[in-house]
Amino acid sequence: MLNSLDKQKGNFKGLLFVFGLVIIGLILGYTQHLVNLLQDKSRESLRFRIRIFEENINNPDSNIDFNFFFTEVIQNADYPIVFTDPEMQPLQCRNISSLLDSMLVFTPEALSYLNDYLIDIDSDNAPIPIKYQGSILGYYHYGVSPVIRRLRWLPYIEIAAALLFVIIGYIGFSQIKKSEQRNIWVGMAKETAHQLGTPISSISGWLEILKDDPKNLDKATHEIDTDIHRLTKVAARFSQIGSVPSLKKTQIVSILKNIIQYFHKRLPQINKTIIITEKYHIDPEIHLNIDLFEWVIENLLKNAIDAINGKKGEIEITMDRMNDGKHIFIDITDNGKGIVPRNQKNVFKPGYSTKKRGWGLGLSLAKRIIEDYHGGKLFIKDSRPGKGTTFRMLLNNR
Repeated sequence: MLNSLDKQKGNFKGLLFVFGLVIIGLILGYTQHLVNLLQDKSRESLRFRIRIFEENINNPDSNIDFNFFFTEVIQNADYPIVFTDPEMQPLQCRNISSLLDSMLVFTPEALSYLNDYLIDIDSDNAPIPIKYQGSILGYYHYGVSPVIRRLRWLPYIEIAAALLFVIIGYIGFSQIKKSEQRNIWVGMAKETAHQLGTPISSISGWLEILKDDPKNLDKATHEIDTDIHRLTKVAARFSQIGSVPSLKKTQIVSILKNIIQYFHKRLPQINKTIIITEKYHIDPEIHLNIDLFEWVIENLLKNAIDAINGKKGEIEITMDRMNDGKHIFIDITDNGKGIVPRNQKNVFKPGYSTKKRGWGLGLSLAKRIIEDYHGGKLFIKDSRPGKGTTFRMLLNNR
């Protein structure tokens, strides 16, 4: 069972990893597609303006000066530009550096730098020749727009931010999960000690009575046998947590009555006068795991008893069929302190408890047993501070 769960978790993590890679690939591909579109549009716009310029300078009737090219094309551009003569020697530049842009005549050092720079920008965009009456006046070299260059980094920034968020989230989730697991293990250990403690104490007590007076052998033997049966039941309950329990068709009323009888015997020991009222309108036969189902009812009754602050209290157990005919419900109502609205969503979480001696596992186990193992529902039907609480259990009427 555990190997199967581990395999499922491993497969799920693998699918998530592959899905993440696909998402990253799509982001990179789509962003690069947009960058390429913008770059193509920029090239088309530039070539169009240069063609207009060439048509004007090749038109004998045109009065456009050659300086128009530099004022309208070069100076208004926001990307790196170098204009060279037909021999590819730099004549003017723009958006390279403030020093080079201001030079009217380039120094040998500046020319050397610009020639190396031309190799770099020409790898992104092929230079555009400027023609006049069939002759090449020079070449227009241009780099990538700063906006496009920044856009190229956008997907990597997005992915880095997403990975950072995932890493932080994973670390936080792992810490929460570890904390929850610690609470569960501590709770399970305490719950085990609590479940075993009562029958063991009882057996020890009867052994002491037998030592003092062997005449109580018959009564002690009966009670010890009851406590051993109780220990066997506790062991059976814990052995079924984490595995798929077997369900058998069982009548519920007899189970509930046995549990109530068990509590009636022990109520005087807790110094409270509590009246438990039973209202069974039906006696359905449904598929249950008796050991685990008894555990749920015991936990709900213990929770109801603990919720009663005073010396006197009332607990009512009601069972009937839902209007849909497909489900039955069992309500356990107490007139205890109730649960404030902000805490009602937390009562089923492992480790959550409002009791000083509680460890917050009983209701969590009860919910898991009913919902995961029996396909039902366990929830708070109603709770009002100072008035009491009703827990409702829904089970399939099969």
